[in-house]
Amino acid sequence: MKGMTLRHVTAALFFLLPGALCVAQSPPGGSAPQDSSRQFGLVFDVQVAPHFSSINAFADGGYSISLGFGLNFSPMFQMSIQVYTGREEFPAGSAKPADGWLPLGGASLEGTFFLASGPTVRPYGTAGYGLYTIAGGNGYNGGGPHFEAGVEWDLSRYFSIRGGVQYTIISFHDPTGEAFQALGFEPFTAHFLGAAIRLAFYPSVLP
Repeated sequence: MKGMTLRHVTAALFFLLPGALCVAQSPPGGSAPQDSSRQFGLVFDVQVAPHFSSINAFADGGYSISLGFGLNFSPMFQMSIQVYTGREEFPAGSAKPADGWLPLGGASLEGTFFLASGPTVRPYGTAGYGLYTIAGGNGYNGGGPHFEAGVEWDLSRYFSIRGGVQYTIISFHDPTGEAFQALGFEPFTAHFLGAAIRLAFYPSVLP
């Protein structure tokens, strides 16, 4: 997964989303499913999001993979908890004391607002706040908000796919290592900008 870059997800969006659009617009045996059929219920999802990152200047920063679970409150709003893993690159000299490719982990709470109710293809906006750890010996603890905007395609009542742009701000406030291992640590803020593709499943098991 180290070689995953923004262009890989861009290529995935290029090939997958037009097909999803065709499926959503022309389902077999009837009219397109309506998002209004989803009222209160569970939602599970998986997302891949490679990104550029900036401490001093934007460069290829790595990727995150998240698993999410939450509630779809209405056709217009849902909330979920996202659990992250991935990798992050810190160029030498951009942060102290660690640099290079380091493991990323974390979790966030996010809310998603859909800007239409009815169409199978609809824009959305997401806002959330997460806590993150960059590990790998000496690393960093931090947290901050993230934002996402894009378009969701409803493939059926039970599945949807999203493609969007994601922006995350993480303020790293302390090192993960012991004090003697983290000499010279200075708090810093990283900005992540990238693409995101997410597959969601609505099991419809709640009344």
